[in-house]
Amino acid sequence: MSKGVYICVSLTLVTLIFSGCRGGASYEKTRYLLDPAREKGAVAGEPDAVLEVRHFTIDAAFSSKGLVYRTDESQYESDFHNEFLVTPVAMIREATRNWLAQTNLFERVADPGSYVEPTFALEANVTALYGDLRDESARQAVAEIRVFFLKVRGSRDPMLLFKKTYRAKSGIDESSPTSLVAALDRCLQTILAELEADIAAKL
Repeated sequence: MSKGVYICVSLTLVTLIFSGCRGGASYEKTRYLLDPAREKGAVAGEPDAVLEVRHFTIDAAFSSKGLVYRTDESQYESDFHNEFLVTPVAMIREATRNWLAQTNLFERVADPGSYVEPTFALEANVTALYGDLRDESARQAVAEIRVFFLKVRGSRDPMLLFKKTYRAKSGIDESSPTSLVAALDRCLQTILAELEADIAAKL
């Protein structure tokens, strides 16, 4: 059998590795939200520009609500007892829309289906979202997002202004799901701050 990446649900193993997970036969769950906070003030933007935050996708390995931990080079575990309140791709898309709406780079940041014609569009694919537990002395959260920023008004076809893969890591303070979610929030803060700067440079 060829070597591959295996995604599995192993309650006992995850409980042993990450002491914050609940053990036993209980089906009680704890749910979390990703909510990266933007701390900077508004910046100068392009007058009358409208950004449409379009379709976000996520790799299948990280698409479920359960928190994901990487325990070996080719093994990941999904946590049954600790999960996101909604799907991670929905949270990340909403967090991105809210973040960019706070920047003042655009007059409006809209969802698909808005009656306002967009000037620019943003699409993305989440390629990593997990806690890396391989090194017990340096556990960290990992997030990676591939972004496509397009100009969609004033040209016959959408024009790709840039595409970039953003990757961030943040140390996990304690061996608990709460600490993992907080670290993932910090990863998203780093990624969205870099994305904001890259978009500003293209306007």
